Formats: sequence, structure tokens, C-alpha cells
Amino acid sequence: MRSRGAIVGRTINAVVGDMKPPWVKLSTSTVGLAALDDGSIPINGREERRRGMVSRLSHTPMATTSIKGSSRHHDFSTIAKGHTTNGEIMRSPSPEVNGPSISSSLSARRAISMKYTTIRFKSSSSRGANNNDANGECNDNDNDTRTSMDDEYGAMSSSGRTYAHPTPYRLESYGTFGHSTSTLAMSSPRRISPGVLHPANVAYNTYGTLNATRDNVLVVCHALTGNASLEAWWGDLLGPGKAFDTDRYYVVCCNILGSCYGSVGPSSLRPGYDNENGGNDAIGGVPRNRLNQPIYGMDFPDVSVRDTVRLQLLLLKNELRISSIKCVIGGSFGGMQAMEYCVMAGATRRAGCQRSECDERLVGGMVDKDRVVPYGVGEFVTKRNGRIEPFVRSAVPIACGAAHTAWQIGISETQRQAIYADPRWNGGRFDPHDPPNAGLSVARQVAMISYRTPYGYHKKFGRSLTDESGPSYGSRAPWQVKSYLEYQGTKFVERFDPVTYVKLTEQMDSHDVGRGRGSIEQVLSQVEIPVCVLGIDSDVLYPLREQEELARYMPNAELKIIHSDAGHDGFLLEQDQVAAHIKSFLYSHD
Repeated sequence: MRSRGAIVGRTINAVVGDMKPPWVKLSTSTVGLAALDDGSIPINGREERRRGMVSRLSHTPMATTSIKGSSRHHDFSTIAKGHTTNGEIMRSPSPEVNGPSISSSLSARRAISMKYTTIRFKSSSSRGANNNDANGECNDNDNDTRTSMDDEYGAMSSSGRTYAHPTPYRLESYGTFGHSTSTLAMSSPRRISPGVLHPANVAYNTYGTLNATRDNVLVVCHALTGNASLEAWWGDLLGPGKAFDTDRYYVVCCNILGSCYGSVGPSSLRPGYDNENGGNDAIGGVPRNRLNQPIYGMDFPDVSVRDTVRLQLLLLKNELRISSIKCVIGGSFGGMQAMEYCVMAGATRRAGCQRSECDERLVGGMVDKDRVVPYGVGEFVTKRNGRIEPFVRSAVPIACGAAHTAWQIGISETQRQAIYADPRWNGGRFDPHDPPNAGLSVARQVAMISYRTPYGYHKKFGRSLTDESGPSYGSRAPWQVKSYLEYQGTKFVERFDPVTYVKLTEQMDSHDVGRGRGSIEQVLSQVEIPVCVLGIDSDVLYPLREQEELARYMPNAELKIIHSDAGHDGFLLEQDQVAAHIKSFLYSHD
């Protein structure tokens, strides 16, 4: 996550050890660099400024960040209502209204005040090579850099609360041909049942206060490599008076099923083994972590976007006892989740279901499970104001489509093939002390290209070199763009797991609101709730025509355009525009 503050003519101290991002030319003296409003520093030291953005649809002037004159920094002392302690975020730990509060804090490292203008780059040699800690989680990223076209996330953490589904969780693939675990897993006395997760745990965080009617709820969904710490990637939208107004709303953010930031996933401990003894009774060949404990690894079941969303819905209804969700919001992979919320919880009738028949589904305030198809259209409804209504009342899907296309699957597959090509991969059963980081690094580099635009790369790098005295072409040419990509890959392997990356990209590829339900047009036509679809005019990964399709097929939808040169990452970088559209939509509905 980048700061949007402006820095002009201040001291930038690059503490690099034996490594710094080589595409950035910094000295230890005072320099006169102007940070752009996306937090980046112009490569050539020249000041740049963004234009004030105007929505083509609404003609509403969007907020403009001034480069000169002020240094806006993130103040997280008021994120959670009632807690103002030394820049730390105190999450609301309980859904109880006006109940006791036992707060857990997360240091707001990403909220380093830009007025201090200290940029620190930590040497990768100081970090462990393996991405799994003793609990099988991704490493937290305490290396918060502020550089040109940097990683879109700040400090990554798996902290928060955990929901454990009380019974074995049947996945969408349960009983479906072609979805199973490995031969080893199937032949083991402790085999992993195909299509079932047990335990099924989801990490989540909450912000703000739940009202007496338990319906002032915003659900915010994260993207591919994000986590449930909303402040780490959409922090500018979170807090009193902001888009995710914690004075008005109870904000819930869940970690994706299959991730390595707290939810059950490939790096989680494998059930059924004596983990306390290091898994000494395990059958040979079972994947293990650095502590020699058996983990899922590639035997983790196939998980779909629907599986992730349905488990979140069960968390919201059964754990937090939410009566109704005001809005679900998410971008990219988070947008795909938002679309599944629309389908499963934004309708009150299935295709071909008459209103009178659908009304009979509510028995004593509960859904008649015998007449509801799991994962079906309108599975989750509620009784509100004396009427049967969708459990979700509105949604804002951003930078996504109705289904993952061949273009997007192909880009995902290219990244997976980069991991497979690493000799250390070994079919996913690699040495945990020597993981296939080279392949994961290349996969991330491919992704970083797809998230941006040709113009964005030209504007930032052109044909510039990190060393003008070096060769101007050939295998030893020190291209700035090459150094940038290599650095992003190196940084990413410090916080993520190769198997998790493979499995999560496969989960993205599962996205298709029409699968098993009918045509996309037929399914989307059943979505009754108001939907504000946001698209980015320069997005080459999820082009604008896909958001136009969503707005066209859903009967109560509108389309708004985010104007940006940043491409797909505009949903993270253009936070002023995103926030303005979200606030306007929330205030005008319900």
C-alpha cells in the first residue's frame, strides 16, 4: 500500500544494507524529490503531478492531491472507534453491541507518517528463505517500502480472529468427478476426503461497532495475495468519515479460504497426524514444513471462489449473527467474491422460481434448507422489515468480470508454469528449507506486468539504465525495469508460499457465476440488489467491457469509471476516486 502524501525537498534516508532497489538512484544526502500522489518517487528526480479526475459518467470532480504545500500522512489513531493509542490500530474484537471489548492491536507499520520521509529497504539476506512459519503461515512483511511502482501492499499479517466451521465443510466440488486429492492422500489411512475440509478455518478482522439491529455491516473482500488486515491495503478508505466509516458501519474483512494469512490452506497442518511429535508416524512423502510437521501442500483440496464466499456467509450469519449486510465491496479477486455474494445472497428467488414459491422458503425466520440448493442463486435470504429480502442489500464489485476468461486463465497458467519449471518444485513436494523461490519470483514478475499498462511502464522506466556507464543493450544491460521486476520478485518470496500461490490462482480460475446455474445473463438477471460496478479505463487484465457486461445484465446496476494510467492496480492506487464512488453509492442506497 502506498502513501498518498506529498514530499518535497526533504531528506530521504535509504538504509539498504547490501541491497537496495537498484532502479532507484538515491544518495544519503538531502535530495529534492517530489513524491507522486500514489506514493512513488519519479525516477529522474523531476516533479510530476496528477490531473484532477472527472468522471465521464457523472461529471463529478474527483478529489485531487496537491504535490506541493502539504504532506498528508495516514493517521490510524482513530481507525477503531474509541481507541487512540500511539498510532496503533485497535480492532473491535466482538460483535456484541456495547459489550465488553478485549482489543488486539496491530502496529500500523504501513502508516509510517510520510512527514518523516525515511525510506528503508531491508536486505533480503536478513529474512528467512522459507515462507512458512511454525504455524504454516506466510511470513509477515515488515519491510514497508515507498518506491516507484512498488508492491501494492504494506505490512502483511495473519493476526486477527478465527472462525472454525463446526462440522466438516463440504466444498462445491463434493461428489464431483475430477476434483480429488493426490494418489498418496487417497491411499493413506488418514486420507484427505475429496471435496471436504475439516477443520475449515477463516481468519477475519472487524472494525467499528455493530448496531442493535445487527445490519450496519460492510464486508470488504481482498485480492489475490492480500489478507484480512484491511488497513494494510485500503487504509485510506478505512476510518471515521471515510468510505468505510467506522462511526457508521461495522466493517468485516475475511481472509480467503486457501490463503496463508490465517485461513486454512496448503501450508496449514495436515489433520490426522501426531503433529506434536513432528509427524513421526506419518507416511513418507507427505509434505512437511520446516519443523517437519505434516502439512496439506499440494494435497489441499480444490477450492472455488464460491467455497470462499459461502464459508464467509456462514461466518457472518452463525458466528457474528449478522441479520443483514448493507454492502459487499471488493476489487480484482475481491470483486469476484463480491459477485458471488450478489448471486448467493443478493437474490430471493432462483431461476424459474415464482415469488409465491420463494416466499415459502422462509420458515420461522429461517431458510427451509430442504428447498434451497447449496451454492445456488438466492441461497442466503433474511427476514427484514417483515419481508423476505436478500441477505446482502448492495454490492460494489471492482475490476472483475462474471467469469475468468481464457485471457486471464492463460496469464495465471503462465505464472504457475514458472513455478513448475523451477527444479526445486518437485511436483509440489519440495524441501521446505529450499523452496522454489526462483519460480515464484518469476511468477510474481509476470503478474506485476499484467497489473499495469505499457504507458505506465514507459512513463516510469522508458529505456533508462540503473548504471549509465554500463552496456546500453545485451544480456548485461542494467535496465531499470529489469531491476524493478527482480526486486519485486525477491520481495514477494519473503512473504508468500509457492503452493499457496498455485492454489489461489487456480481458485481465481474457478470464477464463473454461471457454472451449474445457467447462462451468465440468466444468473445475473436474478440479482435484485443495487450494484455499483467500478471499472478502470486502462485495465488490460480485466478490461472495461467485462464491467460493462456486469452492469448490462444485472437489472439494478450502474457502471462508474476509474480514470487511471495504472491499469488493473488502479483499484488500489486511485483511492480518492474509489472512495468517492463508494461513499456516494452507500449514501444513496438504503
